[in-house]
Amino acid sequence: MTDAGLTHVAIEVSDLQRSIDFYAAYGGFEVVHRREGIAWISDRTRPFALVLATTKEVSPLGPFAHLGVACGDRAEFDALVARARDEGRLRLGPEGGEGPAGTWAFLDDPDGNTFEISVGQSVAVAVAGEDHVPGPKRHPIVGVMGSGKDEHAAIAEPLGIAIARAGWHLLTGGGRGVMAATSRAFTRTHPRAGLALGILRGDLDGRLLPDYPNEHVEIPIATHLAEGETEFGSRNHLNVLTADVVIALPGAVGTRAEIKLSLGYGKSIVVHEVWREEFPGVPSFSDVSGAIVFARSVVDRLEEGWSPGAVFGNDAANDS
Repeated sequence: MTDAGLTHVAIEVSDLQRSIDFYAAYGGFEVVHRREGIAWISDRTRPFALVLATTKEVSPLGPFAHLGVACGDRAEFDALVARARDEGRLRLGPEGGEGPAGTWAFLDDPDGNTFEISVGQSVAVAVAGEDHVPGPKRHPIVGVMGSGKDEHAAIAEPLGIAIARAGWHLLTGGGRGVMAATSRAFTRTHPRAGLALGILRGDLDGRLLPDYPNEHVEIPIATHLAEGETEFGSRNHLNVLTADVVIALPGAVGTRAEIKLSLGYGKSIVVHEVWREEFPGVPSFSDVSGAIVFARSVVDRLEEGWSPGAVFGNDAANDS
């Protein structure tokens, strides 16, 4: 995945580890790449890095030119200001109040670079524009179906990463195998906008079956549905009906049932090449890029006018 847009700002530092520790403490940054004399650090809220470059003589950023980070709330801001004051790093502030700049304070990093912390700034509103109407964003839901025993990690893990980077929610059956591998890779990918959902098997008393959910499910959805194929009492119906697009990886009877249900309900589905012979005519893929291209074609049509009940035919071309 290649970058586009503003990706980084680089500053000079004299002691790499000392600067890493400062920005971790005051900005929540962590190292995402490191080599001799260089560190990329990020708060993982967006694909953007602060590059720390070691040099013998630092030309610090400032006195007004600065890096700025927004705190989550006033309590966090006040705590950081108090810490900076105690450590002798508070240069100016707190200042401000009402208005788009919010309340801010200037700190000195270990080399005298100016670092601003703030609360109540409105950069997101300014970037969105005056006509922007804030509200919930409907993220597409991509259902990944596959084996509950074999992880098929070679394809499940890169698929989970690709779904996370696309900004979509991931939906699985919440169990082991492919479900765990895809969710694990998905949840370890940052930044991401989507969440890992799991529709879980349970008995008639509502108790979850063993191994449900796996530890990577962020939104577990419990059911009293224990059957595993196309029966009325199977949560496979919920799996395919909830997803905007279904991606079927290698699997057995349960995955086969989910493919059949997807076709029966008219859901947009693409299947791994292992299913081609059994389901001729259904869009198929041999690698992750093929699955993502199909999913994006469905999502693009949905986003032209979101309708949760909208179903599109399987008219995307196979990648074979």
